[in-house]
Parts: sequence; structure tokens; C-alpha cells
Amino acid sequence: MMKLRSFILSERPEDRLRNRLVILGFIAFTIVVSYIVYGSVAYGLSKINVYYPNENTYVFTHKSDDPLKSMEIVCGQGNKFKTYTVEDEHDRDKGLSVFDSIKDSEAMMFVFETPGKYSFWMKGMKFPIDIVWLDNEGKIVDIKRHVATSTYPELFAPDSDSTYVVELNAGVSERLKIKIGDICNFDLSTLK
Repeated sequence: MMKLRSFILSERPEDRLRNRLVILGFIAFTIVVSYIVYGSVAYGLSKINVYYPNENTYVFTHKSDDPLKSMEIVCGQGNKFKTYTVEDEHDRDKGLSVFDSIKDSEAMMFVFETPGKYSFWMKGMKFPIDIVWLDNEGKIVDIKRHVATSTYPELFAPDSDSTYVVELNAGVSERLKIKIGDICNFDLSTLK
């Protein structure tokens, strides 16, 4: 113990330089370890699902290491879409905003546990969309067409309760003559 104390308290110039280097090394080591520990904790926290009670605005945070589930949905007169499906509040955070674009044959479906008037916005979106609300039987209860990215922070909500919401490229629902009252067929058990 005495040897360590005399080493730290030494007044010789070469010892002071060595002391400074030891202290700087310890500080650098502490910073690196803190960064590793904090980064691991922050990464873990980013995976936690967050529920916002009293808020019906849901829009999916896609983590690049969490592949999206997909299935086929058929709407109206046999119009088929490869549909990316999100089922919890965590995934509803960003919606299609994580994509630069999607094909006209692709869509995103939001699955809710209970019927409600779920509203959506265009925060962070890079392209316009059609929003299609479905009841628990898959019947289309409302459609908002050509929702532009510039409409944020406006909220778009259905006139009737829905359990599912499908987002398509803008104009697709009109071009394919998808309308209120049409049925969309899908099987959630086929999610991959």
C-alpha cells in the first residue's frame, strides 16, 4: 500500500507525467465501458413496447432486425396485395414512414384488438397513400383517398368503428374500384 501511495504522490517530473497518463487511460477506459454498457441498455430499451392510453392515433417503428410479418389480402373484385402486418402499439408508431415507397401490389395492415375509430396521420411519410378501414368481418367501412404527405399533423379517422386498417399507395383503391362495402379476405393465421 505504501509503495502505491508514494507512486501517486511522487513529485518527480517523470512520475507526474506517468500519473497523468495513468489517469487519462483510466478516464478513457471508463468512457469506453460506459458507452458499451449504455449502448446495450439503450438498445434493450428501444425494444420495449410502449402503450399510450387514451390515444387512438397509431402510426409502426420497423426495426431493421425485426422482419415484418406478411400475408396476402384480397379486396373487392379479386385485387391481391402482399400485406405487411403490424399488431401492436410499438409497430404502429411509424407505419409506412419507414419505406421510401411501396409497390401498388403491396400494403400495410394494422391489426387492433378491439373495434374503434382509429385515426392516422402522415408524420414522416415519403409518399401519399389511401387509408382503408375494415370492420372485424373485413368489410370496408371507410376510405380516405390520396392522403398527401403535406397533410401532417392532420388526423384521418373513419366514420365507423374498425378493427383493421390498410394503407395502400395513393390512387390504388380508386383505380381498382375498391369501395366502401367491399369485403377484404385474409387469414391472420397465415402471417409469415
